[in-house]
Amino acid sequence: MQAIKEYTEVIDGSIHVKLPKNFTAKRVELIILSADENAKDDKGDFLHFLLDSPEMTDEEYQAIEEKRQHLKQWT
Repeated sequence: MQAIKEYTEVIDGSIHVKLPKNFTAKRVELIILSADENAKDDKGDFLHFLLDSPEMTDEEYQAIEEKRQHLKQWT
């Protein structure tokens, strides 16, 4: 799969993307994301959400790992 990441300006509600000559796909998937400054704040908000989440204790991790090992015996 070829992937191209490019920043471009929106002009009159349209964008123009020039593909390289070696890009031979006949059908593509477009995902349009805002690159404005306020969009970057969303990422910061998400990172703060993750940092504020409760942490797993070593005992909780060990209990999960033991259950995982037990389940592996069945596969």
